Amino acid sequence: MPDKKPLLSVVLPCRNQGDYIEGVLESWLPALSSTGISFEMVVVPNACTDSTPEAARKAAVRHPEIHVVENPRGGWGLSVMTGLRAARGEILCYTNSARTNPAVISPLLALYQANAPCLAKVSRVNRGAPLREAGSALFNMEARRFFGVGVSDVNGTPKMFPRSLFENVTLESDGDLLDLELMALVRRMGMAVVEHQVEGFVRHGGKSSTNWKTALRMFAGSWALYRRLNDPRRPSVPGRE
Repeated sequence: MPDKKPLLSVVLPCRNQGDYIEGVLESWLPALSSTGISFEMVVVPNACTDSTPEAARKAAVRHPEIHVVENPRGGWGLSVMTGLRAARGEILCYTNSARTNPAVISPLLALYQANAPCLAKVSRVNRGAPLREAGSALFNMEARRFFGVGVSDVNGTPKMFPRSLFENVTLESDGDLLDLELMALVRRMGMAVVEHQVEGFVRHGGKSSTNWKTALRMFAGSWALYRRLNDPRRPSVPGRE
């Protein structure tokens, strides 16, 4: 790792992508270089049972911008937080490494810089799967109704925000509800949220682990999150409240 701290840190959790993760990571390098700012990629193998960690480390040997930190326990939320804790940049970003097109990072960064301090995120307009789109619509309605999160795609990534945001909130969701928790806390802080719309992303390889059981867990888990965030004993977050 270079000694000089980068301006932008991109956290990329990955699970069982050993067959193609090296190519995915290397596809990010020209996209990030085109932004004209210093950057690092924090790759987080997420309880992998294949060669993903070894493949990621091979890429890190070739490219000093890549840093690998593992999450052996597993979980999307914990993987994101593991990467964010290891990140050194002043602008933090995380995204789904299996689906995200690296080309989106440049317009998202421009949107962030034009509105900073803010949380800039991608909003997927067409996900190409009717059942998944229906489940997403219901989940976003729940987020709006119970958490006051007024965005069209709560789980859309990449998400980009200042380091100060991560340092001033306490994220506790180890699993799939991390995005909802973050968006709810951002709303409470009164920080602006700006969205960059995309048609949707094509998976780079492998098979998604998201299914109807995952969706049911997220719907049920959101109620537990609602109770936790509204516990009167919970410390308030910095901001307008």
